[in-house]
Amino acid sequence: MITIFRRIFLFLLLACMLCQLWSAFAEEADDALLEDDPVLLQNLGEDEEAATGEVDSTEAAQDIEKYVATAATTLKVRKGPGTEYSGIDSIPKQSEVYIIELGQEWSKIRTRRVVGYVLSKYLSNIRDYDVNKGTAGSSVEPPQETKAIEFDNTDHFKQNFKAYAVRGSALYTKPDERSRFICNVPVYEEVIISQNQGDWNYAMYKNQTGYIRTAHLFKWDRIDPYAGDIPGCIVYPLMAFVDRTTDIRSYNDGGKKVLKTINPGSALCVEPPDEQGRYKTPYWRTTGYITEEDIVSTIPVVPYDQAQPGNLISVMTTYYAVGAKTLQYWGRNWNIYLSTSMISSTMLYPGEQYDAYKCIGPYRKSTGYKPAPIMSPHALMGFGGGTCQVNTTLYNTIIRVPIYVDHRKVHANVGIKYIPKGYDAAVGGGDINMVFTNTLPYPIYFNFFVSDGVMTCCIYRAS
Repeated sequence: MITIFRRIFLFLLLACMLCQLWSAFAEEADDALLEDDPVLLQNLGEDEEAATGEVDSTEAAQDIEKYVATAATTLKVRKGPGTEYSGIDSIPKQSEVYIIELGQEWSKIRTRRVVGYVLSKYLSNIRDYDVNKGTAGSSVEPPQETKAIEFDNTDHFKQNFKAYAVRGSALYTKPDERSRFICNVPVYEEVIISQNQGDWNYAMYKNQTGYIRTAHLFKWDRIDPYAGDIPGCIVYPLMAFVDRTTDIRSYNDGGKKVLKTINPGSALCVEPPDEQGRYKTPYWRTTGYITEEDIVSTIPVVPYDQAQPGNLISVMTTYYAVGAKTLQYWGRNWNIYLSTSMISSTMLYPGEQYDAYKCIGPYRKSTGYKPAPIMSPHALMGFGGGTCQVNTTLYNTIIRVPIYVDHRKVHANVGIKYIPKGYDAAVGGGDINMVFTNTLPYPIYFNFFVSDGVMTCCIYRAS
């Protein structure tokens, strides 16, 4: 009996010794793996949860690699998209990086061990990736590095712009929606803007200052006429004339759609040509283009502070309907020609005020206007229909130079189809009017080019 117990004891003792030896061997193997990657060793020391190397199987099934790139330097893989997240892995320089989501600042990637995030600016040679075939495809444009938002709030609050909330919004203590909430800004409430930095603004609402998103604001106007460009307002540096029947094609789909066909002699505002020779031009609430072959001549827009007498300092174009299927709008077209002829050659001296209704009103049969469709809750037709588009085109020309808008009304809160929301200017008498003051240091005059559905307004420095 004693012999049997002795044998059992020796067997258990031997098993314990074998287990200790196997455990020591496994630990040595893991240590050797970590010694090969000291960055990983440091990262795992920072994050105990990462040491398990576990990846949620459901998440892994949904996260498919869409791109492959090359690491331009040794990359630290973090748990989340930010330096506040701890490191969980590393990728050696010149190694392949398999990308799940390509971001502007941070990209979500997968390594052999984990799913995490790396800085996008250190990814090079980015290509499409077919995960089923394991092959790389065509090149992908690298994400652009986001410019840091910097506000100078050391001075007192400057009232540079005013705008209105296009939706319920909020003020925050920092240009970050994760920062502390200050107050709500109800829809259509006025906000005073001191500084704009792209997506964010340093603003004031009911004597409380903070930061509000640009996308939540519309109907901008300057309080200080020299405060700079209104956010989202493109300054067109050229006026182009076409010498043949020309199609304005959609810029966003590569020209597949014809937005409008215009006739020889039409004048329109354009941007400089892109690398494919396309001259972008605004069309309603989108962007069209014409080509160099369509253009017979151009006139440059001279910056207002460099302009000499006779120089063009601002230009803007809108489009209206013509043709057999819009014969019911013949009165509107007549009114456009009539009212633009009243504005053209108008001279405005420094400090002098322009009143739209005094210039082109009243809208009556006795003053030459025809019945046309109007935006009114009381009638579908009225004398002077079309003058609001003339007034809107003029407004969009003056806001591209330092001219102060004393008063403006928009067409309700939805705007009008021929111009982006918040950039329209209604005119109809009384409070529905536009008034502005020439705050430039020299006299100016206006001119319209109107040709078969194309209306272009110009401002020149007068002699």
